[in-house]
Amino acid sequence: MNKIDDRLPFGNPITIVVIYVMISIVLIIFSDVVLSTIAKDVPTLTMLQSFKGMIYIIINAIIIYILVNRGFRSISESNEYIKENERKHNIILDTVGDIIVYVDKYGKIIDVNKRVEIKLGYKKDELLGKSFIDVGILDVKYMPVMAKMFRQGIDNKMGGKAELELKHKDGSTIVVEANNKFIFQNGEVVGAVTAFRDITERKKALVQIENNIEHFAHLIDHIRNPLAILSTFTQVKITDKDIKNKLLVQIERIDEIIKQLDEGWMDTEDTRKFLKDYK
Repeated sequence: MNKIDDRLPFGNPITIVVIYVMISIVLIIFSDVVLSTIAKDVPTLTMLQSFKGMIYIIINAIIIYILVNRGFRSISESNEYIKENERKHNIILDTVGDIIVYVDKYGKIIDVNKRVEIKLGYKKDELLGKSFIDVGILDVKYMPVMAKMFRQGIDNKMGGKAELELKHKDGSTIVVEANNKFIFQNGEVVGAVTAFRDITERKKALVQIENNIEHFAHLIDHIRNPLAILSTFTQVKITDKDIKNKLLVQIERIDEIIKQLDEGWMDTEDTRKFLKDYK
């Protein structure tokens, strides 16, 4: 907007008034001087004064039209500039894969991106002026979590994170990671922008990893126990030394493989812990 105003110097109302007053004073003084030199009698002067008044009105109308037209053009171009910025802003928001929600200091929704409709099934008009709790997207059980996140954001003036469940319009739920940033004006919170990232599939993957690790541990135990019995049986019941040695060598090889699997299981367990901490 500032660039537009610089290109249109008559966009300021004070400038318009000053120009109008100066031109009007010049016209009045100049016209009176001209008429006093032309008119030789009172009737002629009266007639010329009437014509002067009409000409003055016409000139004023033209001047007002020019100045006002410049003002309207400035407003029109400013509106176009604002609309273009809003369009670019909306394109950026709608391109983001996260749900973006802009709320005022009372938690009422001011704006959302299109990802809300894709992920939660609600149109923008259904959410404006309401909160997620009003609509039923966020369960009241998460109020303490949200309050803690907002409190952290107010204290450090940065924001906070929390893991929540959001309810779709059809009743299904998704797990999201909420990342909140506050908007400050004159040292006070006037609103907040929250990005909700869908981590449902990541949570499912972590559960599957845990199940696989647990199953893997059971399999190792199920192999090790019979192997120990087989080793004892071979040492006690097999009398042929050659056969016994061959069996014990193979049992030791199997035991070594199990140890390697056990070490791999421990590495997988560390990976699982890392993923849980990272989420």
